[in-house]
Amino acid sequence: MTREEWIQAFGLDVAEIFLVTDSYSSDVDWLVLRDGRTVFLKRPYTADKWYREHGWLTYLADRVAVPKILMEARPTKQTTGAFVLEALAGKTIETVTPALASQIGQLHGALHTCTSDAYGDFKQGGFTAFPSQDWRVFRNAKMTSFEPAIRQTLSPNLYQTAFTELKRRERELPEPSRPVAVHLDFRLGNLLADGEILTGLIDFETSRFGATEIDFTKLDRDVFQSESGLLDAYQKGYGQVRTPEPIEVYLPYYRLFEALTGIGWCVQRGLDRHQQFFNHNYARVLVELERTSIFEER
Repeated sequence: MTREEWIQAFGLDVAEIFLVTDSYSSDVDWLVLRDGRTVFLKRPYTADKWYREHGWLTYLADRVAVPKILMEARPTKQTTGAFVLEALAGKTIETVTPALASQIGQLHGALHTCTSDAYGDFKQGGFTAFPSQDWRVFRNAKMTSFEPAIRQTLSPNLYQTAFTELKRRERELPEPSRPVAVHLDFRLGNLLADGEILTGLIDFETSRFGATEIDFTKLDRDVFQSESGLLDAYQKGYGQVRTPEPIEVYLPYYRLFEALTGIGWCVQRGLDRHQQFFNHNYARVLVELERTSIFEER
């Protein structure tokens, strides 16, 4: 269904429509209603993403600042479903101050206090534990799903070098944490603030109950690498909620992991639409490999 068809189906009296350009998977529109209220219309990319988003927004409603589901239409054979979501105060963050970094740490820590007895996912029937309770199986399966696209794009030499280095870095990771709520797209585009006040977290269509180690890389890309003091501020905020994680230990592996899966995602979704993001991730792979002697020897 088109945006206009969903607006009609939900009975929304819309005055203005603005496309949310920072959504790279599902279609999201900011709607200004004639009564002055603002809401978001979200049309998930797949039915699985609809059930995941629904599960997490329901589960986190009283635990973390997330949007309320105002109206919903479940997936059918013809559609992937849709939501009308509350518009939280504020807007996505462009500049991070130490004060905001600390609040981001507190929010992230609060998310990670949400625990489960099993690694798993929200599906049509509710929470479903992964068949394997070895976190590495889920993590490696994610990479495997992108490998054909990565192989298609990188030269044989670069492909082999990158995955050899990824395996080496994997051996240096500590044992995974117990299952906690991990966002998996925890970046500035999904964090909202009203001035210096953090107001909420959005977009849970990729979230899981997983290991904390996977949840810091995009924040590192958006925030920590821009100014060293922001990591300290973040960790202080996080530490007010739970014991800080050894982020510096996780990052060598996950920086390369995220760059490679980013390349695969761009190829799968179409380079005609995602060339800029592809170029960014390709450059990140080269930067990561230049940190090691293995790249220089080839």
